[in-house]
Amino acid sequence: MKKILAILALLWSFGSNVQAQQLPQYTNFTYNYLNYNPAVTGSTPCLEARVGYRMQWAGFTGAPRTGYVVVHNKFGLRRYNFHGVGMMVENDSYGPFGSTTLVANYAYHLKLTKGFSLSSGIGVGFTQYRLGLGGITMPDIDIDPAATASLGTIVAPVVNFGLWLYRKDRFYGLSVRQLSQPKVKGLPDTQMRRHFTLAYGRAIQIDDNFTFKPALLLNYVGKSKPSLEGQAMLEYKKIISVGLAGRSGHGGSALVKFDALPYITIAYAYDITANRFHYAALNTHEVTLGFRACGMKERNHVPCAAYD
Repeated sequence: MKKILAILALLWSFGSNVQAQQLPQYTNFTYNYLNYNPAVTGSTPCLEARVGYRMQWAGFTGAPRTGYVVVHNKFGLRRYNFHGVGMMVENDSYGPFGSTTLVANYAYHLKLTKGFSLSSGIGVGFTQYRLGLGGITMPDIDIDPAATASLGTIVAPVVNFGLWLYRKDRFYGLSVRQLSQPKVKGLPDTQMRRHFTLAYGRAIQIDDNFTFKPALLLNYVGKSKPSLEGQAMLEYKKIISVGLAGRSGHGGSALVKFDALPYITIAYAYDITANRFHYAALNTHEVTLGFRACGMKERNHVPCAAYD
């Protein structure tokens, strides 16, 4: 099993002939847009921090595990135009492989007509890749020692770009991650691929108590098949939201988001795998904690359907 996972992880992360998702993905993407799009930086009314952990394919040895911390805030508020700055640290491990990414984000938010605001953002940083060979036995596979040694010390630059058009009841997003497509030094003809993401969502007020929030996310990497994700959340009095989600080629998910206090939010997602991996592991768990330095109401704050 470890041999199989090592090969899968190598192809998934670094292979040039296999086009696939190379970056972590999140089921509760409406609460994790900062991991996809730097233009979202500063969208909340004040300083915010989020801590998340995703345990994919629970019970499957060597399955992906992802943890992250995001901090962002707005500054330079002039009427409804402002700047956003933030930082993200993301750690991803899968089988014998792992990576740690550190990215600094900047965004500028501009007030438009008809209640819309437009922000553009950039993220710059680096990713360090790791390979742990301890305990791996592959007697029938010949791996170049020079390649494995180089994998343990790879540091690749990260450049992300995004646009975010939003108002109180809807949002549209476009982002390109790994814009520079850095090559993997030590492995010939390999490089990280650009990840394109389109996002769309609505907030439909049903009555004074309930709001319906559907959202879509379309991901595309290189020449691979696009991945479409969708979710539908029902929010009650801006306190608790429950919903269902699905991803093409994956399965279904149950979601819940709870504002425990005006300053603390807890989000949880439970995935049921429907592809071939369900024979080894059925479930994926994802939890996110959000902390704000203020409540939801802030003067001159432009609401966004993804957050408010």
